Amino acid sequence: MFEVTTEYDKKTILMMNRAAHKTFRRKQFLIRRIFLMGVGLVCLVSGGLLLLIFSQLDSKDKALAVGATLIGVLAVGEGFFLDRLGAWGSARQMLEGSRRWRLRFSEEGFSGENEDGVHADYPYSQIQAAYEMTEYFLLQIDKLHCVILDKNGFTQGTSEEFRRFIADKTGAELRTIKI
Repeated sequence: MFEVTTEYDKKTILMMNRAAHKTFRRKQFLIRRIFLMGVGLVCLVSGGLLLLIFSQLDSKDKALAVGATLIGVLAVGEGFFLDRLGAWGSARQMLEGSRRWRLRFSEEGFSGENEDGVHADYPYSQIQAAYEMTEYFLLQIDKLHCVILDKNGFTQGTSEEFRRFIADKTGAELRTIKI
């Protein structure tokens, strides 16, 4: 019925992480970002104030001032680039040969395999939610896993036909995500 090939490159993985952070991982993402930014700002302000009186500090306090400032910069930086760092971590966890996946959708469910012959099968009942972005579809399998489909990767069927098909199979309309 439908067949789509998706290359899990940097752009695709970044879009998958951003979509997850805007939808089913939103609460975790916001808590983590707020924590990092809060800790980072406290450390930056504390370290900055100590750096103002740097010449009057003993060696232990000088190390504390520099350390607090460095921790603050790192925490704020991580808070700003949380999507990119998450995508980088996801890409590092993938096996080298497994970046190109071909998924086939039938009446019963969908299955996929990568270039290494790794195979996965899913019934449509396992899809918790379906989302649509400008260039991708995202199927949420559970709280930690999702499948991203490149709209330009359809070799059987079209993305317009797939939109109606997956809505019928999952029983829910695709939610649009603006990224």
